[in-house]
Amino acid sequence: MKKYSSKADVALIDPALNTKSNNQYLIYPPANKTSHFIKITRIKNQDKRAAAMKKAVRMYNVFENSLEIRSALPSLYDFSLWLAAHKEDFSYHSIKRNIKQTTLLSEAQEIFLWENLIYQIVEKQSLVVKEALIRLLVTNEFLKTFIDFSQQNDTYHEDVLFTEEQYQKFTMIANATVVITKELLDAEINVSEIGIKDQKQQLFIEKCILLQNKIEMYKEVFVELKKINTLHDKEYDQGFSKALQQQTKTITLVADKVLSTKETIIDVYTGDEIDEQVKIPSFSFEVKKPLQLQSILHKVKEASKVVIEKELIPVCKTLLEGLHLLRQTILYYQRCMDIFSSKAL
Repeated sequence: MKKYSSKADVALIDPALNTKSNNQYLIYPPANKTSHFIKITRIKNQDKRAAAMKKAVRMYNVFENSLEIRSALPSLYDFSLWLAAHKEDFSYHSIKRNIKQTTLLSEAQEIFLWENLIYQIVEKQSLVVKEALIRLLVTNEFLKTFIDFSQQNDTYHEDVLFTEEQYQKFTMIANATVVITKELLDAEINVSEIGIKDQKQQLFIEKCILLQNKIEMYKEVFVELKKINTLHDKEYDQGFSKALQQQTKTITLVADKVLSTKETIIDVYTGDEIDEQVKIPSFSFEVKKPLQLQSILHKVKEASKVVIEKELIPVCKTLLEGLHLLRQTILYYQRCMDIFSSKAL
């Protein structure tokens, strides 16, 4: 069996070699989708090219580190790490178990990743970011093939086994090379060809993608915090119910003791009959206090922890306040998306 490098790879190839060989699986940018950054690299004047690139970076909000990438696509990012570590040691069952809720990239998200990758290739900003982007694109290609395969094998996943040919195919995709053809970078273009209208339209599309990523991230944090708060309420209610049952039991025992007492108590000084004083212990239970965000950081995922520390704790103290802020933020971003989507048409 052929062995592959464990390192994610990207290549610039000649148009004549623009084919998938039997020994290597190549992944290309979406057809008919020329990158805005590639257009900029074709500008002949160096000063104009640098100015256009600087402006484009501000417009497109490129990823600066791998944490930003994971925050945008947490499920796909986590699965990509698993796939990178098991690209030559996996089964249908292990993939199914680790894929969890991972979904394919939308066309807009895929183009957005390609834009970021091409920027990294052209500007050579961050090797770590470039590797992460390549890994996501490879993982997305792997998912496409795996989902197609799963739909054709609808039996219980414990019973599905790869044939040798199927295993070889998935191994090739897991070790795929991401490709940019040289012809894209070699051509020349005038600044005027990069239309202002196209730039603005693309800007709104990119903003929608970023907002959608943020909305999904905030929804994940919201669900986590909601579960923690629900569990906290349940534990408090159970504690209160248990304490109330114990109090009821105590009162019942005291009452039974009084009713069962047959002896008459006489005051030795006056000779009068005395009613026995019944002493019932007081019932007290601590009032439920709202959970503090700082106190639940160890209970959430690392990505959620970053959001809570950076965006919630500076303005909120309690978990309930955080839930309210997240809900309002999600609604606000959804309204913004509606506006940007209308302008991107």
